This record gives sequence, C-alpha cells and structure tokens, in this order.
Amino acid sequence: MTTATLFAQLRTQLRDANKQGLAGVKALEGAAQTVDALEDAVRLAEQCGATREAQRYGEMLRHMSGGDPAKVYEAEQAARAARPELWAGLYVNTEKVGA
Repeated sequence: MTTATLFAQLRTQLRDANKQGLAGVKALEGAAQTVDALEDAVRLAEQCGATREAQRYGEMLRHMSGGDPAKVYEAEQAARAARPELWAGLYVNTEKVGA
C-alpha cells in the first residue's frame, strides 16, 4: 500500500470517527492502525534512503582509492579514529590487507 493510499484511508477514518457509537470507535481503531502503517512506511523510506546514500559514498571511495583495498582500509581506519561515535556497534575489520 502506498503512502498516498494510507493518507486517504486515514482521512476517511478520521472523518468517520465523528460518527456516534461503535462506528466511530471502529474508525478510531482503524486510524491507529493506519498511523502505525504510515510510520512503518516512513521508517522504511528513511532506511532505503540511508542505504542508497551509503552505496553512493562507497562508490565514491572506491573511485577515489583507485580500487586499492589498502587505501580503502587506511581511509576506514582514519574515519573510525576521527569519529568513533559513528562506528559504535559496527563490525570492526581486524584483518590487514594482503594478510
């Protein structure tokens, strides 16, 4: 389901929430579920954007290093030393290039 569809569904549910009795209650329950689905869709979009950005930076690094694994390793170590908080909880490559 697209975000546009989810927003349209949410608008309908919020309009129906003004109804009296059980119909209004069911509409509010449906609206809560739709909001959850929208939050999931936004989170997924953010993750996809971050993944694509990481891929772009990886390609730039590969081209800047000339494809030399030693240069990539050196750049990674310098980046980790400069901003260790960005690397917290991530895998640490302990193998030296050519080992």
